Amino acid sequence: MDRRTFMAASALSVTLSATSSHARERSSVPVNAEITGIDRSHASFLMKEAGFDALVLEKANNVYYATGILPAMTRLGFDGDSFAIIPRDQAAPIKFITPQFAYYFSSADVDMPPGVQPMLVTGPQGDNAANPFFFAHPAGEPLTAKEQNRQNETKAAAPYFQSTQHAVKSALEALKLTSDNVGYDTIYARNIIEQAVPKATGRDAVDIIKHIRLIKTPREIALMKAASQANIAAALNTASSMRSLGSLRNIRNHFNAEVSRRGNIPGFLVINGSIDEAYDEDIVEGTTVLIDGVSSRAGYHGDYGRTVFVGEPSQAMINKVKTIGLAWDELRPRLKPGMRFSEIRENGQAILRKMGSDIHVPFNPHTVGLAHTEQPIHGLDGLPLDLQLQPGMILSVDCPLMENGSGGTAHLEDLVLITEDGNEPIHDVGNQIIIA
Repeated sequence: MDRRTFMAASALSVTLSATSSHARERSSVPVNAEITGIDRSHASFLMKEAGFDALVLEKANNVYYATGILPAMTRLGFDGDSFAIIPRDQAAPIKFITPQFAYYFSSADVDMPPGVQPMLVTGPQGDNAANPFFFAHPAGEPLTAKEQNRQNETKAAAPYFQSTQHAVKSALEALKLTSDNVGYDTIYARNIIEQAVPKATGRDAVDIIKHIRLIKTPREIALMKAASQANIAAALNTASSMRSLGSLRNIRNHFNAEVSRRGNIPGFLVINGSIDEAYDEDIVEGTTVLIDGVSSRAGYHGDYGRTVFVGEPSQAMINKVKTIGLAWDELRPRLKPGMRFSEIRENGQAILRKMGSDIHVPFNPHTVGLAHTEQPIHGLDGLPLDLQLQPGMILSVDCPLMENGSGGTAHLEDLVLITEDGNEPIHDVGNQIIIA
């Protein structure tokens, strides 16, 4: 099975296991070989356009995107100790710099994806040497398969480095980038570049990595579809139970439980115009209630907005909700490559005017992926950006009713994939109105 075939198969099943790329037998050990989101060719093209020779990334979802590894210590609240270095040169491997402790107890349990090379920091031993690899094991006891694998993987990652600064310096020197344009995505990444290679030109790369992440690979699209399907199922289950749940707090708790039961990680649920989990109120019979649910799977997000009628709402609210649905149904087919975000808003407002409606709906677009909103703010030239749609983007157009009156609240939101000649929803777009 070649890499492309494997990616398609693993994407459809959303399974993160595969045959090991190593010669040794690893049948009981999960493999991470195809989880990276990055398309190196696309990344290199954009890096060249923006004048970057390498990117030093510290933000957790960027490291995950580049390496397939979510830094272990980030989960514990530690910042600034794990980095991914993406060279513009596609022939050079992506470097994953992390403490040996974190690698041994986390990343060594799965294979590095092809083209990703770990660089482990063990700490200093004297002025110019790194500590040797350390592991604790009771004397005389046989190693388990997992522990043996961890030792093998960690030993194979040698040589080790006495500090993160030394590792970054070594990586950039090997690429001959000590005086080139190196991008950073956090203050920690900027500082480590300045310390490791002070003659390099450090540049803000927050937007360039977002540009790279905009275009989804087939595997990312499959993960997005799976995340969206689970997110919607949880939202619909929650909406149908809204009446019996009775309060915002109970509804949120129910959504979170349903999301988790389906394999997603809860993000948030906006209910009746409120996102703060500390706020609570009772659901009123005869009102209209918006829901906007977000959860993720393997880092990729679902985002779904609908209107729920609790009992018989006012005719005025029924008319407003139907108007939003008709407007979105007319706007959605217009979404295609080349259309700008500003044009999406303008088209939405023009549709409302044509319908003779004076309701306020923003038709606000945003891209979705490893974050609920992940589009760049600036273009590759550094100027403010009015983003153009491109094939491979996954787009949401938020259609909330911008009022919160006695009749309630309303919302409509779907995820669509921009294709070569238009768009297609990544989930079922029925049920624009839900009856609780």
